[in-house]
Amino acid sequence: MDNGSAAPDPWPAAEPVAAARAADGWLLRGRWILASEPSAPAMVRRLIKAALAGDSWADDLRPDVALIASELTANAWLHGEPPVEARLFAAQEAVRIEISDGSPTPPVCPPVGAQGLTGRGLGLVAALATRWGVDGAGVSGKVVWAELARGCADSGTAPIIDTTIDTDPSAAGRTSFNVRLGDVPTDLLLAAKNHVDGLVREFTLATTGAQAGSSGPLPTRLAELLRIVTTRFAEPRKAIKRQALAAAAAGLPRTTLDLALSPRSAVAGEAYLAALEEIESYARAARLLTLQSPPQHVAFRRWYVRALVDQLRALEGGGGPITTPTFEQYLLNTLDAEVLAGRATERAARLQRVTAALASATTAEQVADVVVSESVTALAASGGVLLVPADPGHAGQRGGQVLIPGAVGYGEELMAQLRAERLDDRLPAVDALRNGRAIWLESRAECYLRYPDLARLEPSVVAMCCLPLVVTRQVLGALRFSFDHSRLFDADERNFVEALAAQTALALERARLFTAERHARERASFLTAASDLFASTLDSGRILERLLRLLVPQHSVAAASWRIPPHGISAAVPLDATVVTAAAGGADVVRTHGVPPPGPVVAAAGRGTVVREPTTGTVAFPLIVAGRTAAVVALGRAGFADGSAGGTADATADDAPGSTADDPSLPDRTPARLPGGTTFAGTAFADTASEGEELVEELIRRASGAFGNALQFEREREIAVTLQRSLLPRRLPRVAGLTFAWRYLPGSAGALVGGDWYDVLALEGGRAALIIGDVMGHGLHAAATMGQLRATARAYAQDSFRPAAILTALDAAMNRLEQASISTVTTAVLDPRRRVLTVASAGHLPPLLIPRRRRPWFPPVEPGPPLGAGVADYPELEVSLEPGSTLLLFTDGLVEDRSRPIDQGLELLRRHAAPGLSPERLCDGLLATLDRTHGNEDDVAMLAVSLTDAD
Repeated sequence: MDNGSAAPDPWPAAEPVAAARAADGWLLRGRWILASEPSAPAMVRRLIKAALAGDSWADDLRPDVALIASELTANAWLHGEPPVEARLFAAQEAVRIEISDGSPTPPVCPPVGAQGLTGRGLGLVAALATRWGVDGAGVSGKVVWAELARGCADSGTAPIIDTTIDTDPSAAGRTSFNVRLGDVPTDLLLAAKNHVDGLVREFTLATTGAQAGSSGPLPTRLAELLRIVTTRFAEPRKAIKRQALAAAAAGLPRTTLDLALSPRSAVAGEAYLAALEEIESYARAARLLTLQSPPQHVAFRRWYVRALVDQLRALEGGGGPITTPTFEQYLLNTLDAEVLAGRATERAARLQRVTAALASATTAEQVADVVVSESVTALAASGGVLLVPADPGHAGQRGGQVLIPGAVGYGEELMAQLRAERLDDRLPAVDALRNGRAIWLESRAECYLRYPDLARLEPSVVAMCCLPLVVTRQVLGALRFSFDHSRLFDADERNFVEALAAQTALALERARLFTAERHARERASFLTAASDLFASTLDSGRILERLLRLLVPQHSVAAASWRIPPHGISAAVPLDATVVTAAAGGADVVRTHGVPPPGPVVAAAGRGTVVREPTTGTVAFPLIVAGRTAAVVALGRAGFADGSAGGTADATADDAPGSTADDPSLPDRTPARLPGGTTFAGTAFADTASEGEELVEELIRRASGAFGNALQFEREREIAVTLQRSLLPRRLPRVAGLTFAWRYLPGSAGALVGGDWYDVLALEGGRAALIIGDVMGHGLHAAATMGQLRATARAYAQDSFRPAAILTALDAAMNRLEQASISTVTTAVLDPRRRVLTVASAGHLPPLLIPRRRRPWFPPVEPGPPLGAGVADYPELEVSLEPGSTLLLFTDGLVEDRSRPIDQGLELLRRHAAPGLSPERLCDGLLATLDRTHGNEDDVAMLAVSLTDAD
């Protein structure tokens, strides 16, 4: 039968095979002709599973049979030849799978533990099969088979090779020569061959993937190279691999390579070696290979292929065998050749290194460090130096000074004299700087004749060259090299040094441009970081302090800020200020109270523009929020001085014509004195007034936005806190037998007010209703929702109060409210006479019970869904209390924050809830223990109730 074969095939051709297997008890279950393509392994897996689907005894064998069939098919596709055929036999709870192909070469199974990329599939077959082997298939081709029997344990098995199979088919039916390559390390041989096998496998997959359309098409040249590598030299490679595996199996450390090869293997070997080296270079550049040949593998490949080709050519020409150098001798010869080539290319490599290193040089010092050290070595000079004019734009002027970014080989005395050179001196380096022409001095006589002062400056010099560094007709510097021996600078050497000078000039120009770009980038990065710093807090006072710290000492030695009330300020009205002054190791912050603001501050607040005080140079910057001046920051100079506070109110605005604030000719005036020992006097921007003031103005602008957001947040938070406190009970009812304490703490300044709330209601029969809740969200919305919930709870509490009933009523009310909120609530009824607590929860944390004589514990209240979730199901729990017990209801802000998970917070609360404390002391102690007395991230609500003797 045919179970969906990949290609149709008439059954009669299978009858001899089926008959032969039937004699051994095997019945043919399926036969398929498979296409030679990547999908063949997957196809045979499906066919095998379908053929065995009706046999329940084969359930255990079916996965292994399918896997073995897939691996044998993949081996035939990768290493065999078409046609590929699969056959399935079954007998007495056993299965036999046969894969035949047109290649007579038997597969090579690697030894256990081999690390190659190929052969691992056959290793898997050997591990799973009960038996496996290779049979002949007529004139050509082979059959690889495997048998699995139910109940037989898997174990590694060796293949059974049919004696009719020629394990070296390359020598069959043709003229061959015996080629002896000698012995090589077995480990190296295996590693090299496994690596090449892996490359061949990868090339084959790439080719078939391109043919099947599952990957992109390969370039024509690359496809041709792949064909050569995979087909032209396959037999010698397999023969070498078989000998290596045999040596490894025998435990031989070295393998003697004796091959029987046809003369055509010489041509194939040359084509194989050339193609493999070209394809590796091509594919590595295009990143098509995941495996790169190690150098020792490349060397081995070149040795054995070339030696094989030489011997075959000699034998084919009728001569005797030639002596092949050993692999070790080949390595030594290769090393000698590499050394000679290295000497010839050392200078070119040095030039390349200089060019590459200069590409990353961003300062004149880095340029000098690369060029001078490399050039002195390349030229065999005794010393070298890079000189640049102190004023780069005026290298040709007389009397100018020079700077030395770097030097090599010169002593301190000579360096001091070089630093003292001026552009009008009669010396070679400054001559090149001045005139922009190269100076070549090839002997001591020529040095002293043209530059007599050299005899005094550098008496040991014999030869010298100095080259100007020119970019677009501007001389940026000069290179100076000294020699303590005569030196004839031929054309090649002059070209080398001039090219080096040209690269150095370009590097110096890049360094100048990079410095300018770096300054711009640092400015942008600084402003971004400042914006993030301002936006990271909603405390307006902290924003002003951070702004001042950014300004001092980078842009001023002192800075101060004043908040401006909505109604404005005057010099006669005291105003609080924050002052930051430069100090050793950082900055000092001083906050002052009740100080009349200086005149420039009053003027900037009134005008809303930058103001400079003309007599002292104090600069005041307004922070504009919503069209008005919300704060003023002033910069100046710190110091102690006497005089009246302030400055003058008629300070000039930044747009006033003829401002003289930065005029250095103005006489020093008595500065405006501020409390804390700080005075504002002098310019805040030193030599870079325009750039510095522009940066400060941008800082002020960014701080203004964050400052306005903080002011808005503080106003909203103040309103929400007021609303929250007005909606909470100011006092709790008196209930006989109960003592109450309660706490409400809003979140810190960085957090909006939440919707935490609590309430106590007196019920009939001396009972008390206890309620605590938390509306999800923050701000006015949460506070308003909380107020509506509290009012609803009080309205329903006048009826027969049951915790579950009140939660159901609250859920219905929550759904009716025009507020898309969710709230958690715990309600309880406490009967002090019976000492019984009935509690229900709508997604809220359980209360904490603190008995007088036992450990505190959390009642196992089953929480229902939060209010507003749309499902009202709130189980009640009834708990009997001991005399003197205390009940604590609380919100999650008490036990949870960013640094502490809620489980840890609950356990910490339970451990520190001491029995016997009054509700007041209990609340205060727990707030202190859980660090909630100040600066807590979320709102905290607590309600503590203690059982006392009834009146």
